[in-house]
Amino acid sequence: MPSTPLESRVAKAAEAALDEQGFVDPIDVLVGMGWLTRAGIENWRRARVPYLEKIVDANLGTLSSALLILRRWAQARELRPSESETVYLSRTRDRRPLRFSKTGDRGLERAYRTHWVPARR
Repeated sequence: MPSTPLESRVAKAAEAALDEQGFVDPIDVLVGMGWLTRAGIENWRRARVPYLEKIVDANLGTLSSALLILRRWAQARELRPSESETVYLSRTRDRRPLRFSKTGDRGLERAYRTHWVPARR
């Protein structure tokens, strides 16, 4: 059982995403928590926003905590990261890779790109 309000919010959004689409990813959790809008995502995908964190309605420390909570939540439910890293490309003529963070840190970018899926039985 989640012990903090943030853990509860992440768990609720993650459960909803898993029920709806059969997998969980950070973008859907952030939308489910109300920290990210579909319009904002569309602007990011069209490269009108330099990186996703710029339009998330949470400070970077809280956002980082939410990503960690999501990973722990997924592991506790025996979900596994998808076999290949999800590539997000802009919806522009050059189809360049989209950035999630200002720093471009590889570990952080990987955390955003990870989709959690049920383990094969």
